[in-house]
Amino acid sequence: MAFKTLDGLRTGVLNDELGITTDGDNTFGTTAQRNLWIQKAIGKMWPTMGRLTRESVTTLTTTMDYTLTSLQTIERIEVIDPATGSLVSDRVRSWQFYADEGTDPPTMRLLVPGGLSAGLTLRCIGYAPYVVPAGAGASCDIPLRLEWVVGAGARVEAFRFKVSQFANYERFQNENRQNALSPADIIELLRQARADFERGLDSNARTLTGARRAQLQTG
Repeated sequence: MAFKTLDGLRTGVLNDELGITTDGDNTFGTTAQRNLWIQKAIGKMWPTMGRLTRESVTTLTTTMDYTLTSLQTIERIEVIDPATGSLVSDRVRSWQFYADEGTDPPTMRLLVPGGLSAGLTLRCIGYAPYVVPAGAGASCDIPLRLEWVVGAGARVEAFRFKVSQFANYERFQNENRQNALSPADIIELLRQARADFERGLDSNARTLTGARRAQLQTG
């Protein structure tokens, strides 16, 4: 199954969790606001939750400093001969990985010891944040089984928005006569949504761990 778009998460997940049966119903914000709450929820999933992925760079004899474009953490580095696709005898026993904050977003830099042959592939395995879709029709990379976590996080934003409306209660009552919820009701919904979101983060936290070295399987 393909990943949902931002609009798809709104109409297929968040609306249902908020009890919205018609997408044009603005009881809990406009469609643009609900999309924004989904974007915020996805952004807040990192660093507890992330997408296990890999990224490769080609070794050079002239540098020990490589740029990665997607990974935010590295758990393992495998050294591959691109001609055969197999592990080779060169070993990366240790490395450093840091964010160069001279750019926005920061550039992730990988430092490895010198001495590697040129033309090898460093296959870095680790985690990257889930993509925050930039627009309504942009695709997410949230698996179907984790969409409920996004929904819970977006509900937190929705109920927080409702609580802030109560700061000017008289205006809220005048502009939202269809709303029969009390401030206490909204605060309880916010508490429950936050608990659901935190449970989702904890139960789906990044789990791949390993020593900070790449061991070759030889012999």
